[in-house]
Amino acid sequence: MKIDLYPNFDEVFADETLKGIFYPLCTVSLEKYPNKVFHFISSNGLWMDESFETAYNTFGYTLFDVVENKYKFKGNTKLYKGSDKAKSIFEGLQNDFDRNGKLYLETKTQTEVYIEQQKKNLNVEADEEFDADYYIQTFYEFSINKLNFELTKEFGAFRGVIDGWPDSDKISPIVYDETTDELKGTLNYYEKPKIQNVDDFEVIGKIIGFEFFTDGNDTVLFYDNADQILCVNSYS
Repeated sequence: MKIDLYPNFDEVFADETLKGIFYPLCTVSLEKYPNKVFHFISSNGLWMDESFETAYNTFGYTLFDVVENKYKFKGNTKLYKGSDKAKSIFEGLQNDFDRNGKLYLETKTQTEVYIEQQKKNLNVEADEEFDADYYIQTFYEFSINKLNFELTKEFGAFRGVIDGWPDSDKISPIVYDETTDELKGTLNYYEKPKIQNVDDFEVIGKIIGFEFFTDGNDTVLFYDNADQILCVNSYS
């Protein structure tokens, strides 16, 4: 398995419908599928309103078409509470981080300080639909972790850099697959949702959410060899 961390958004998604809602975490390639790549993604940062579930996206999963190795979304963005407001501030957050990210990293700006700064800068507050603190926290954790990796090639170090967590001796794989001792022989049967032809989907692997964020929103990825990707959510 070859893993490329933090692909660009337009390398993962066929259009910008989910920009500001989903984060591209890593891209993997497997010998079994020599002409395919598979993207692990996450919608961390937004809560869900299950009254807007569709056959393509629910609280438990997202089903994508694959077009030229990119994900084509067919669901309803209203499932992700406050997604319109999230998309409206995402560019502002990204522009600020592009300018000041290295300073945040060098000064070890704490997450709670960053949240308050950005809410003030963007004149945004939380409401019943949009949890601004959670969204900005997730953006920061993703961005600072990505930047630190780009600068140092150390993955998952943001806890020590920003939150002051002690270094751990445990080294976890970025992607768990059927060959890892922890999950060997189990992933292909992992809580598949009741969708049409679900038994045609074969497991690609699993990522652990808190290795990218501080939120344990994990993703198990399945592929049906007919250009559909199934991303199943799991909370640890």
